[in-house]
Amino acid sequence: MDWTRQHEQKRLRILEMISRKAQPFEDLSDEAARARRAAPLLEWCRTYLPHYFDVPFASFHQRMVDAVGEPGMLSFVCAFRGAGKSVLLTLARPLHRALRDGVPYFIYGSQVQKLAAQNMDYVRLELEYNPRIGGDYAEPQVAGPQAEWTVQATGHRGPTKFEAFGIGMSPRGRRHGEHRPTEFVGDDLEDAELARNPEREKNLWDWLMDEVVPAMEPDLFAFTVLGTTFGPHCMMERARRLAQRRDGGGRPLARIFVQKVTDGGRSVWPERFGDETLSRIRATIGLRNWLRNYALEPEDPTRPFQAKWMGSYRPEEVDVRALDVVAFLDPAVSQSASGCPRALVAVGADRASGIRYVLEAWIERGTPMEMIGKLFEFNRRFRPRVIGIETNGGYALIRPLLAVYEERRRERLPVRYVNHTRPKDLRIEMLCSQFESGRWLFRQNPSPGVKMLQEQFLSYPDGYVDGPDAAAGCDELLPAAFALAGSDAGYMSLQRRTDFGCL
Repeated sequence: MDWTRQHEQKRLRILEMISRKAQPFEDLSDEAARARRAAPLLEWCRTYLPHYFDVPFASFHQRMVDAVGEPGMLSFVCAFRGAGKSVLLTLARPLHRALRDGVPYFIYGSQVQKLAAQNMDYVRLELEYNPRIGGDYAEPQVAGPQAEWTVQATGHRGPTKFEAFGIGMSPRGRRHGEHRPTEFVGDDLEDAELARNPEREKNLWDWLMDEVVPAMEPDLFAFTVLGTTFGPHCMMERARRLAQRRDGGGRPLARIFVQKVTDGGRSVWPERFGDETLSRIRATIGLRNWLRNYALEPEDPTRPFQAKWMGSYRPEEVDVRALDVVAFLDPAVSQSASGCPRALVAVGADRASGIRYVLEAWIERGTPMEMIGKLFEFNRRFRPRVIGIETNGGYALIRPLLAVYEERRRERLPVRYVNHTRPKDLRIEMLCSQFESGRWLFRQNPSPGVKMLQEQFLSYPDGYVDGPDAAAGCDELLPAAFALAGSDAGYMSLQRRTDFGCL
């Protein structure tokens, strides 16, 4: 098997990084080596693989590691592009498991066998050329061709085998001595082209369920598959549905770990991806690619709001003073960490065309005082004609609090308290035709709050909908003449929404 030119270039770069960053340890005593070998995985990575892990880990990395490896559990990991999932779970973890635990038999899977073998080769490079591993693990002995090789580490009874498989190749009946495959690592199994083909998607899933899982050591195997979101029938969406099912004992049939690049509009790994960097990436690749690769929202043509309907505008080309500006607040009484966030949205409408420009959004689980502060901030920045505040469900309790702050600041807000009589889903879905006709525009390089608003629209009717509800409140405050013709047509609620507070 010949490596691709791209892989050969990567091998050379890795070898250069090893020689430059993974110099032998100064303290070569047995005691120091034992302490280094016993370190937890993330610390072990920083110790033995500094050429890969030169940025501090984020908190989600430990959760990612903890989400895989449960015996007999199918584990699927879906994380944003650049999260380090491949190097952590297809390189570092198998390397650590082979050296420390002597796992007898790994099988790797990918679209074709060569890709799987290349993923295994990154492990082999460390075993053969990393002086830190060679020093502390007594030069592990590697033997065999590229797609099927073994490593013998000192202190283990027998060698560990690594074998590569492509989709369609059956690992059934494979053994390494008395061992059936013990761990499966799947990466690069799917791409956008495959995901657009329902038959190929089915073949991939059937291969995993009909060939890979039955080939492994029952109840003891570890199964780890990495991927991203492509659409409603992609591998990760199938895994999500499987994870919602239970066996007779109440145990989930699978586990799925999902990590988006932002939480509450802020980067979850600022040491590597600062907020400004993410804004630039989003502006460069476009909303559709951002959602797939970083926000992990599967492209679903059946959803009521589509990314291609969300136009953009350059703030310097819009005179906010010429717009009819309104704002709306959904105060959200819950202060729980898993409760609905508060949402404040400001929208300016062009009096001639009726185009809605989303000026700003604040969607957070802030304190009541932070929420009041945002009301005053929006009022100073945008001078809205009216600020609507939802009073349903006891939200009118905000009235006395706001009155105290108005008196203290000597500033009156143009507040109108609104008691909605129409269901929330109906109010939001009334915006669909406006979005489809391109009447809602979002500023280029949007703020974290506006990004969150877009993502809530695109995931609707699932997840939190407080931002879209506040946007719908803004629309109701605009003159009827601004509405799109025919927008008063009746809507049928699409489905009951589900709050994925656990993700």
